[in-house]
Amino acid sequence: MTLFYSNGYGDLNFDYFTKFGYTLHNVGLNQYDYVKDIQTGDVLFIRLDDIDVINDVINPTLKITIFLFISQEYCNEHRRISISKNKNPNHSIWFLTSHIDFYSIDNDMSLEARIFPFKELFSDKAYINLTNRNIKYNFFNRSINLRRLKIFEILKKKNIELSDCYYTFGNIIKHNTFGDIKTISEFVEFRDKENRLEIDVEFISTYKNEFKLYENREQVELGIIQSSDSNDIYDTINEQSLDSYVSMIIESSGDMGDDYRLTEKTLRAWLCKNIYLTLQCSGFTKILNQNGIETFEDVFGLDNDWDNCDEIERIERFASALEYINTLPKDEVIKIYNSDDIQNRIKHNHSFIMNSFDDRTILNELEKKIGYENNVH
Repeated sequence: MTLFYSNGYGDLNFDYFTKFGYTLHNVGLNQYDYVKDIQTGDVLFIRLDDIDVINDVINPTLKITIFLFISQEYCNEHRRISISKNKNPNHSIWFLTSHIDFYSIDNDMSLEARIFPFKELFSDKAYINLTNRNIKYNFFNRSINLRRLKIFEILKKKNIELSDCYYTFGNIIKHNTFGDIKTISEFVEFRDKENRLEIDVEFISTYKNEFKLYENREQVELGIIQSSDSNDIYDTINEQSLDSYVSMIIESSGDMGDDYRLTEKTLRAWLCKNIYLTLQCSGFTKILNQNGIETFEDVFGLDNDWDNCDEIERIERFASALEYINTLPKDEVIKIYNSDDIQNRIKHNHSFIMNSFDDRTILNELEKKIGYENNVH
């Protein structure tokens, strides 16, 4: 039996499977010569978009197990549902992307396995167990999106100055992502031609000198992104998250869509043992809960359905929560943070992500899936 695998899903060590009799075959990027060598009982661990080639050229009578991944990224439900519905009945398919919805639940690996590759974004400094924290909260916003622009506008129009807070408001427009789009006006026009969020572009543009970033802006805009293997921006943010009690998070996502996925921004709060509130798409909080994740909306005076509303109302509620934590005395924040209930939730999330980042978790799950499927075949 052969396990054909593509690199790129974290530092997963496929040597683990040789003890079960598998021969390993590394698959190069956009290299498909290996397909002719696939036999019944083989296993494929490949990039999600490679499934189209597999379906087109493989012998359809072969019974194989396929794991489809996108490292640290999301695949929308329409693509996953299409793959599941149209799959060869002789193929067992499992998804490994950062989605947290349940549209493909029958073909999903566990959430722990799906967030494993984010481990690469956190250096050893993110695991330091600090006994004291010095800053009330953090609020990091590196790249541009509509929600971040609107929150920035609200803060400025209400004259809210972030205090006792580590924060960035970069509003970076990456050239390798947005091409010729260079201004906030062009970005809003591109993302939301009707400007349904009523973003005051002219007002925001007058505060461009207050866009705060830890990195060199020109390099980031050109796609020169500092990685997490040295003392760089990720280390700075990780250390500051560890030094604060609360994380206010505006997730990366498709602006104004139902983009149910996780990124390192929310995961960092779990790893760094923060109380957190995440602004994402409608109903994001309940979906986190349904995936076994603890949330803290009650700390901000919100109920569990706080984000199950339209886009503008959700942004306004988040802005109010941000204003609340900004004015809440630090002593009160510390008291809340150290309460038994909050500590139990923080420890639960921390255990969850530590288990996710332990490669034995995903390897054991892969082993069970492969063993079960081959026994069924």
